[in-house]
Amino acid sequence: MIDEKCISGYNGAMLPSDPYMLLSALNMKLRDGDSSLEELCDSEDASLEEVVEKLSSIGYIYNKEQRKFISV
Repeated sequence: MIDEKCISGYNGAMLPSDPYMLLSALNMKLRDGDSSLEELCDSEDASLEEVVEKLSSIGYIYNKEQRKFISV
């Protein structure tokens, strides 16, 4: 059974589906890791489009230079 509170990838990786929790988790992983958003989504088996859409719904966009989601 899939936990409806998570974005689940094919390999069982889970990211929170709540947009604010997702924002926090992604910015932490981007800050602590050495990868781009694309690489992070690949490693988590998460849809880049779904992540970007979910965070844009709360007013955040990805800034490639800063490697984090920022408020618009």
